[in-house]
Amino acid sequence: MKPLAFFLFLATFSMVCFQCEKTDTPPNPTPPINFDCADHPSVCELTSANGHFAIDLFKTINEQELEDANIFISPFSISTALSMTMNGANGETLTDMQTALRTGTIDLAQINEAYQTLLEVLPQLDPATQLKIANSIWHQNDYPVLPAFLATNADYYASEVRSVDFRDENIVGEVNAWIENNTEGLITNALSELPPNVVMLLINAIYFKGSWQTEFEPENTVVTDFTSPTGVVEVDMMHLAESSFRYTINDLFQAIDLPYGDSIFSMSIFLPREGHNLNEVITELSPANWEDWQAQMVPNDVELFLPKFKLEYEIKLKNTLSSMGMENAFSDRADFSQLISGGGVKIDDVIHKAFVEVNEEGTEAAAVTVVVIVETSVPQIPVFRADRPFVFVIHDNKTKSILFMGKVVDPS
Repeated sequence: MKPLAFFLFLATFSMVCFQCEKTDTPPNPTPPINFDCADHPSVCELTSANGHFAIDLFKTINEQELEDANIFISPFSISTALSMTMNGANGETLTDMQTALRTGTIDLAQINEAYQTLLEVLPQLDPATQLKIANSIWHQNDYPVLPAFLATNADYYASEVRSVDFRDENIVGEVNAWIENNTEGLITNALSELPPNVVMLLINAIYFKGSWQTEFEPENTVVTDFTSPTGVVEVDMMHLAESSFRYTINDLFQAIDLPYGDSIFSMSIFLPREGHNLNEVITELSPANWEDWQAQMVPNDVELFLPKFKLEYEIKLKNTLSSMGMENAFSDRADFSQLISGGGVKIDDVIHKAFVEVNEEGTEAAAVTVVVIVETSVPQIPVFRADRPFVFVIHDNKTKSILFMGKVVDPS
C-alpha cells in the first residue's frame, strides 16, 4: 500500500480545517507520532477505502444539491459513525454497508483495529495542529442491546456508552450539549427532535484547528468581487504576494496545497481555468486522479488570492447513502441482529452537520454525524376474512393425498 493512500485520507479530511489563535504554546504539546504505511498496512488499506468513500460521497451529494449550493462535510466523521454501526449489522445489511463505505472485502475485525490505531494516531500527528475526535453511543436503557456490540465500540472506537431513557424530554438537550462540548462550541443544536421509536444514537464528533504555515497579513485583505453562479458578490480577499506552495496547472484547473502547522495537514484547492466550471473538475475527481493530482503538485512560487469564508452545512444522508448501496439498512429488511437481541431495528437517518471558517490565521472546522437507530415497523397480524367465494381442499400431510376439494360461493 503506497504511503500516498494515507495522505489521500489526510488531505480529504483536511477539508475539515480551521482558524487558529496565535499563541506561544502549541495547542497540542504531545510529541508527534511517526507514522509509516509500511508499518501499518491495514490502516492504510482502510484510509484508501475511506478516500474512495469520501470522493464518491462528495460527488453524490454534489449531484443531488442545487448548482449554487455550498457543500461542506467531514467524510471521516461519517465513515467512522457508520463503521461503529456496522458492528451491529449482519448478512446482506453488513455487505451493503461495506459496499457503501467502499471497504469491500476488508474484514470487519481489521476495520475495527485500523480505526483503533487511527483514532490514537491522528490527534498526535502534528503538535502544531489541534485535532479532537470523540465517539459516543446512547441506548435505550430497557432495550436488549447486545453487550458485545457496546464492548466492541468502547474498545476499538473509544466510544462513551450512555444508557438513557429517550422518553425523557431532556435527552435531546443532553445529546446536543455533548456534541457542542466535543466540537468546541462550533456545532450547536444538532438535533431538534428524535423519532418516537428511537432506541439508539451512534455519534461521532470531530474538531480541527490549525494555523497556516504561511499566514496572511490582515492588512493585505481587501474587499473585491467574487463571481458566483448567481452573480457577482463582494468578499474579503486575502493576499500573499509571493510564497512557495505545492502547485500544478493543467488544461482544466490550477491546484494549490496550503499546509498547516508542520505540513502534516493541508488544504488542497482546485480552481477551474477560464472556460471551465467547477462541475467539470468534480466530474474528473476520482481516487486515481486524486492521487495523480497530488503527485503532480510540486513546490512553486505563487501569488495567492483566497477569500475568507465561513460555512455551515447540514444534511440528512438517508437518500445519499441508499443510492450508494446501503438501502437495506434503512428499511424493515435491515439485519442488525449483532446490535439488538433478535434484531428488529433499522437506521432511521444519518444526520450530518458541519462548520468551517477560513481566515488570515488558518482554518477552524468541526462536524458531527448522528446515526439514529429505531425499531422497525411492528409486523401486522394478517387478517383472513372469508366473506367472499373461496376454494377449499381437504388433504393429508403424510401421503399428500387430496381427499376433498370444494368451492363455496354461498355458505348460507
